Amino acid sequence: MSRLLLIDGHAIAHRAYHSIPSLTVHGQPVNLIYGFYSMFLSAVNQLQPQYVVVCLDSPGPVFRNQDFIGYRAKRPAPDKDLVVQLPQLKNSLDRARIANSSLTNYEADDLIATLARQSLNRRQSKSKKSFINKVTIITGDKDLMQLVTSKIELFMPIRGLSQTQTFHPKDVIAKLGVKPRQVVDLKALMGDSSDNYPGVSGVGPKTATRLLSEYSHLDNIYQHLEDITPATRTKLQRDKDNAYLSKKLAQLVDNVPVKLNLKKARWSTRRVDSLIKLFQSYNFKSLVSRLHKLYPQLNPKPVAVTTSSSPRQTSLF
Repeated sequence: MSRLLLIDGHAIAHRAYHSIPSLTVHGQPVNLIYGFYSMFLSAVNQLQPQYVVVCLDSPGPVFRNQDFIGYRAKRPAPDKDLVVQLPQLKNSLDRARIANSSLTNYEADDLIATLARQSLNRRQSKSKKSFINKVTIITGDKDLMQLVTSKIELFMPIRGLSQTQTFHPKDVIAKLGVKPRQVVDLKALMGDSSDNYPGVSGVGPKTATRLLSEYSHLDNIYQHLEDITPATRTKLQRDKDNAYLSKKLAQLVDNVPVKLNLKKARWSTRRVDSLIKLFQSYNFKSLVSRLHKLYPQLNPKPVAVTTSSSPRQTSLF
């Protein structure tokens, strides 16, 4: 089986930042970087992908802000120590020669949707080695459950960075009460407090899943309003515009102008060698040790780096 691993870079980085205690190198915080690569190594070791791409959010507003000015407006400002590490993440991926992608006006989720579609639509033109038959997405974002199929799975951190769960279609149903193709309509009805789009006021998970169980999708619900109880019907009629706006915001775009480059995405010992050098530059000794155990044939010379003596620093080396 040929597997493409797509990583929701900033989603995992945020989780890493809040899971790893304060850590500095040369007086600069690096706990986000350490935690991201710790999760990265665990996933690569467990999943054994042939190809790896990290997708990143671009700074600034995205097209969804044009559709709804309040999109994500209520999210609290991130910690300063988190913000300063995000450019480091992009830089570190480049230094490690790990394929990564971001695009102005789009979110990482849209890039993931696009690359997943492209990978499974590739023609087997040259050799079977370039044919991908499994896509695994690493994310902490349930919105990506809309992409799950028999060939696309989610690999999600559940608690911190150490406990994970793989989501197939049956797992999405067990978690949300709807099929993956209904996740967008579920969001349309319920809204999303994290992304700050409204949905239908007064319609919660129980009512939303019941409606989708009976009528399958949002259009069909509105085509059968007369069959729905008066109280729920009134809510649906009142907030119809919000429901369809929320559906538009929740729907991932899978035709973003990016192209999957399997040559750059290929996972190989060249990437491992670059990662070891990157970890040495941060003095991440435990991560270097993990790579040596996984790839004992690689044994680069160590690079000495002095870490700060900040009293908040917790040693993870």
